[in-house]
Amino acid sequence: MTCLLAYAESGEANAMNLEIILGGVCIVAATSILAFALIFTARARGHRYAEFIMVATIFWALITAGSLMYAGEAQLNWSKEYTLRLETGYLDPHDTSDAPQLPWAIWTGLGVAYVTMMAWALWQKRSEPGRG
Repeated sequence: MTCLLAYAESGEANAMNLEIILGGVCIVAATSILAFALIFTARARGHRYAEFIMVATIFWALITAGSLMYAGEAQLNWSKEYTLRLETGYLDPHDTSDAPQLPWAIWTGLGVAYVTMMAWALWQKRSEPGRG
């Protein structure tokens, strides 16, 4: 039997959960819009590799949304911990050496991949009926 002597959940936890949920929804929405734009472009132009572009775009969207949500949650958790240590007096306000590093290289690669896939989707003109 576990006996809890004192337990109090602050209102900040609920606010942080709301920030994580709303941030995740915004990230998924933005990533989905970009993915659908790419898929629609490939389909509308009658690209011969439209199915491959669609599969690659889905993988791109999953990796992009996952990395953005992970980085966002890591930043929120670090910010909460940083604020707590500041308020208790255990931290120099100018010391941010333990801040999580953002995956700029991954995001740059994902951006280049998206631009490349969009250029590829736009490259082929509409196929004419009877050809292809």
